[in-house]
Amino acid sequence: MAQLTLQDISIHLTEDVVQRAFQLRIGTEDTIQSLQLSPTGAGLIGAVYRIKVKGKDHSANFIAKTLVRDRLLRKSLPSEIFFQREIFFYSKVVPTLEKVQKSSGATETIQSVVPICYAYHCDGISDYILLEDITERNYSSVSVHPTVCECNKILRTLAHLHAVSMGMRIKKPEEFTKLKNSLIELYYTEDRRQLYANYLKRALDLDLKALKKIEDPSNSIYYKKFFEIASNDPYGQLVDLLCNSDHMVFNHGDAWSLNFLCSKDQAIAIDFQLVRCTSPVADLTYFLLLSINSCPTKDKFIEAIRLYYDHFVYYLRDMGVDEKVFSWDDLNSELKKYGKFGLLAASTSIPLLGSSGWCNVLENFEEKYAGVEIIPLEKLWPLGPLSTVHQITNLMNAVRVMVDLELI
Repeated sequence: MAQLTLQDISIHLTEDVVQRAFQLRIGTEDTIQSLQLSPTGAGLIGAVYRIKVKGKDHSANFIAKTLVRDRLLRKSLPSEIFFQREIFFYSKVVPTLEKVQKSSGATETIQSVVPICYAYHCDGISDYILLEDITERNYSSVSVHPTVCECNKILRTLAHLHAVSMGMRIKKPEEFTKLKNSLIELYYTEDRRQLYANYLKRALDLDLKALKKIEDPSNSIYYKKFFEIASNDPYGQLVDLLCNSDHMVFNHGDAWSLNFLCSKDQAIAIDFQLVRCTSPVADLTYFLLLSINSCPTKDKFIEAIRLYYDHFVYYLRDMGVDEKVFSWDDLNSELKKYGKFGLLAASTSIPLLGSSGWCNVLENFEEKYAGVEIIPLEKLWPLGPLSTVHQITNLMNAVRVMVDLELI
């Protein structure tokens, strides 16, 4: 197999670009002596590579993300739009939030919970993002079912992002609005209904089938409530739930545990292709319901929300913003209005986790699906029945918590 080069990632990712990043990373004028590239993973949006750099006296690693090459796969999602969204987050949102924190005299910085972006290129053809490799700082990946300790660290990171966003909305409303208007929803929109709605229905059917194994459809209030939201245009509900909050903040958009890495002290968020501006409850409920093993009862769920809110208040105060702008009562009101977003959004992720495996994005889709205009989503993200006791129990607990809290 031929050795990978920077040109395999992007024609715009040159050794000069990496040299500048290397010197910024190590803080000296050391020069590159060798580069070693290796693939580290891939998603439907792009491929991920690790770049190992050796200088005369120092070494450092970087993570490079690039668009998938396959044209049919790009057209089916479309990948370049989501990739551009992540570039926008690193190039516009993070620097602006950091600037607002600094001007407010905050001791904390949003850069502490996201990777440093050293370079990027965005043309829809040969896009890339060059990021720090945070594993060099002793961060490691989190499993699909995070521990309570990992869950608490991730809640703190989400609270940081949300609180700084709200602080910016209060202190710099015009700048906030400008960024918000650039973050139009990419995933749950009416013009994408044809691509996603049937996939959502298939996922909900699998969830309902699994729930029947524990909850009697004839007399279970839990099954009845879940069936009601699953049967009443769930895709349309998701579209509406993202549009109307009075407390909009920047959301990660895909806040499940696999998009975080943890050290012994904190969590760092990665993969911002779905970043959006909406109620903080969207991220919060989606994450907690997919991490329900850490908060499987009503009381534990409330405890997790309280922890999140305490962190939220800390980051607001750090910017000199009174928590009255988003009180505990305001958060509970948002949960009542928008909390079911988390359950509906998680309903596709739950059976996705039960599938036999995701597609290999490095294969030739143009050849595999010759004559197909758009690849069906179920071929890219195959859904599987909830077959284990653990999977079914997590679904049951997620539904029960939402019903017990009267969020559905």
